[in-house]
Amino acid sequence: MARWVCSICDYEYNEEAGDPANGIPPETLFEDLPSGWRCPGCSVGKEAFVRVNEGEVERNEEDYL
Repeated sequence: MARWVCSICDYEYNEEAGDPANGIPPETLFEDLPSGWRCPGCSVGKEAFVRVNEGEVERNEEDYL
């Protein structure tokens, strides 16, 4: 399962977790989100999201330790 980050507000959409607060069940792939789904953090559309590579996330987290 992938993780996607909003390039505007850094909200992270995790496919494994979904977005239950907005009616998106766990394990919903990003490409399967409804076309009208908006970022819960800043209300932009899916086009503002970028996929996060797992290795990148690990390196970024290590930078803060």
